[in-house]
Amino acid sequence: MIAMMNETFYPPRPARSQGLKGISFVTLAGLALAVLALASSMLSALNMRYEVTPEALRIRSGFSTREIPLDEVTGVWRPEALTGGVRKFGTSVPNLRTGRWRFNETGDITLYATRLETLVVVDTADGRYGVTPENPDAFTDALRSRLPAGFSPAGGSGTAAASMLIPLLLVAVAVPTTLYAVGLPSRFPQTLRYELGPDGLTIRTGFRPVQVRYADVERVEVASPKGYPIRIYGTAVGSLLWGKFRWPDAGPNLYLYCTRMKPLVLLRLRDDRTIGITPEEDERFVAELRKRMG
Repeated sequence: MIAMMNETFYPPRPARSQGLKGISFVTLAGLALAVLALASSMLSALNMRYEVTPEALRIRSGFSTREIPLDEVTGVWRPEALTGGVRKFGTSVPNLRTGRWRFNETGDITLYATRLETLVVVDTADGRYGVTPENPDAFTDALRSRLPAGFSPAGGSGTAAASMLIPLLLVAVAVPTTLYAVGLPSRFPQTLRYELGPDGLTIRTGFRPVQVRYADVERVEVASPKGYPIRIYGTAVGSLLWGKFRWPDAGPNLYLYCTRMKPLVLLRLRDDRTIGITPEEDERFVAELRKRMG
């Protein structure tokens, strides 16, 4: 008996592979912005400071310094209480409040704050700002008299607040790093292929290959199942389908390794699994597979 040689079949190119790259880019860009925001919040907890000069109030927070000309200041006051605090965007951890907020007593306000019980509100023509100097009375006097002075935020070092943000920062860094290293959305369509060997089918995905012995295949057919797949885990973007799916008309325990949705080559296995693949020459693939199954 002459042994059959290996034969490789390739899937069609996914119609939206460029879109996948765009989605990956947008995802990574969004995560990069999240990393930057978290890093800025951590630095704010460590380096926040208020400097009064004869010309301006300088607020250092994170990577930036906000300068408010004193000529634009229309009022400096302290609320007796704060209620109804709503964060619109920014940071909210113990001993650190930054970003855009709203309170019943202040309305919309931009905070560069730690402990809100020392809040000083600075009104200007174009907005309202909130700071929390360690000595609010001395800060208010310096601001009104334009005497040069520097003030630390209430609560001293923000090491505790910064440490609370470290786990979030690590996650935010790990996710884009993993996506870049693995590169599933862009790697999978380029590496996917189906190899018919002497004893079985090997599905090359760019990661761990999927092995299917001919003896385990009950039947194989080209089909266009009704409805659409629901992802249980894996990737489902555009015409790229990789992982485990629920699709009753396709079969039970469905695993897809495809670059298009229909038609599929469906392999019904004796262990009650169904595997769906998309070789471009699907009819020839099925004929060759049946020949090797005997």
